[in-house]
Amino acid sequence: MRSLIRDSPPAIVRPPTTAARNEGGVIEMRSVNRPGGNYLPVIIHSGIAYVSGQLPRRGEDLLYAGKVGANVDIAAAQEAAALCADLCIAAINHAAGGEDRIVQVLQLVGYIASAPGFTQQSQVMNGASDRLIERLGERGRHARTSVGVAELPRGAPVELNMVAAVRE
Repeated sequence: MRSLIRDSPPAIVRPPTTAARNEGGVIEMRSVNRPGGNYLPVIIHSGIAYVSGQLPRRGEDLLYAGKVGANVDIAAAQEAAALCADLCIAAINHAAGGEDRIVQVLQLVGYIASAPGFTQQSQVMNGASDRLIERLGERGRHARTSVGVAELPRGAPVELNMVAAVRE
């Protein structure tokens, strides 16, 4: 049983721009994003995968930055959330051995760096929820929490963590 990620193989995510996504293109990433500290991206225990927070980045490059409701609009924040969902799936794919091993996404928690007075965190999280259902169908339906926060690591507008049931 592979329960921890230490090395990361190639992963595929959709491009962050609407135009590229509509063309059906994919971008091959060099690896699943490595953690930014002394922790693991995924732990699988008793058939449950716990995915650490994922920022909208490719390697070390943050693809979106800022606060939603100030210098990041809802559409861009939804794209960032969708990318984070793709990264959560990629991390589980590597740890569990493929997307077909995901039985059900159980919970998605999204942290939204919000400008004062911004209250549409759930609209931002729809980007991630829609992506999960697009990619996994009914297996992507989940319980969800959306939280507005003052700041996120590296100045990211969105961070997601996920819990999913996987076939071991």
